[in-house]
Amino acid sequence: PGAPLGFFRSVTSENAGVFSSGSVVDFRVTGALQAHFDLAFAGSPDGIFPPRRLKPYFAGSVSIGSTTVNVDLRVRGNSSLQECPFPKLKFKVSRANREGTPFAEAREIKIATHCAEGGRGNIGRLRDERATYREALAYEAMELLGFLTPRVRRARIAFHDTSPVDAPNPGGWMVTRNALLLEDPEVVAERLGGHALDDEELTALTDARFGAQLITDLRFLHVLLGNWDFTLSEDGRGLWNTDVIRFADGTYLPMPGDFDLCSFVTELVRSTTPRDYHPELPERVRQVRYELGEIRRQVASPVFAAARGRYLAKREALTQWIAAAVVDEEGRANALMHVASFYDGLAATELAEGWVFDSGGHARTDVGRRRLRLTGTGCGVVPQEFTHFSRGGEAGLGSGTGH
Repeated sequence: PGAPLGFFRSVTSENAGVFSSGSVVDFRVTGALQAHFDLAFAGSPDGIFPPRRLKPYFAGSVSIGSTTVNVDLRVRGNSSLQECPFPKLKFKVSRANREGTPFAEAREIKIATHCAEGGRGNIGRLRDERATYREALAYEAMELLGFLTPRVRRARIAFHDTSPVDAPNPGGWMVTRNALLLEDPEVVAERLGGHALDDEELTALTDARFGAQLITDLRFLHVLLGNWDFTLSEDGRGLWNTDVIRFADGTYLPMPGDFDLCSFVTELVRSTTPRDYHPELPERVRQVRYELGEIRRQVASPVFAAARGRYLAKREALTQWIAAAVVDEEGRANALMHVASFYDGLAATELAEGWVFDSGGHARTDVGRRRLRLTGTGCGVVPQEFTHFSRGGEAGLGSGTGH
């Protein structure tokens, strides 16, 4: 995991916007990182008496080529702080400091880091730098499917710590790892002429009126990615790992994020299927079929059919994008398996319980609508069961065997 991959490309112009290119950008972050990792108890489990995790902003700088700007840095994350000694980060650049720089139109940027130097956390994260480019691919799949998505960029970041070298956890170190840059929701909202709800506003949200179709389409996305660490609802109550942008006309749009626990990234399937549900199938296939079946039973057939049509139209594009993406080869194979098993699962729904789709993708058998609300296990809860799958365990998924 510590060895660099062999396909890095730098930004061609130092003054080009940081998100203006899809190439891998060489980056440098400098600041008292270790001191603030310690304040956040990064890498320490909550235990019986969870520590008070402090995440204040602190002075630092970021550099691209010969361009260096002063920024305010801070540690971010929730459950990831329990298993990542090198936590996620965020920085913001003042208007004066960002003018004429690659950050002119991106004043706040999140950094998804490598988390650790190997192994897996007790919650399920892949704790090395491969996870960062895999998560980039998850966001790119979301954008390709037409959802509101933050701009992302793969990076190779040299982290230079300026904390005291005589501290209990000595500072002064340097480490270079793969990382992922993401637009902060506030930047996304400003770019689109809206307002990103803050934590307090999200907690108070009760009337988002997202609509059954959009929520169903997003549930399909989470099934495709093997994501369980989220909450969705049509009215916006109780959202988790879902940002919301409000527009001047009073409409709201949800924007999923934080995919570092999904099996698209980790290769670990969190199984929620009954033990007697298609036991002959590989775990990933069973899980997708089961989740799609649950959605099918919970929404009206025209809604399910419309979501199905949206995804069927993007299968080839998804496959081609993954095949050409900058990602480790095991991650690529894993992503392609997710796509194949998802579409096989969609095919299986056509045969289940009398469902028949016509040439236009419309279901000919209706089902009653139930209250739509899907909740993951919640941040910080150890999943009950994980299954690791390999390429050999799901051979032949493209032949219509199911997800």
